[in-house]
Amino acid sequence: MRKFALLAVAAIGSGLLVGTPLMAQPAIQFGIGPDGRPQIGVRDPQQEERERRERWRERREAERAYEQGRRDARRDERRYGAYEETCRNVTIVEEDRWGRSVTRRVRRCD
Repeated sequence: MRKFALLAVAAIGSGLLVGTPLMAQPAIQFGIGPDGRPQIGVRDPQQEERERRERWRERREAERAYEQGRRDARRDERRYGAYEETCRNVTIVEEDRWGRSVTRRVRRCD
């Protein structure tokens, strides 16, 4: 009787193992977690695809918002004129009383 029970469990278990790859079932994943420890997880391929698409949509939306902001800034610049301050860095090299050269940098804006 005991052999029969073990045989039945083995048959059911092998049927599940063989049938799993044929169906769209969650997959077992092994990897390293954010804390650096090994992790084992079960992932649904369809859920991964949905998450990937959602990340793509969020990235695309952020890019559109960035481009819209740039367009608005250019439009405002044309409307009000760009405030441009022309600055330059001036390097002054002088000689101190012992004959050594001393360098000073001065920023001058118009």
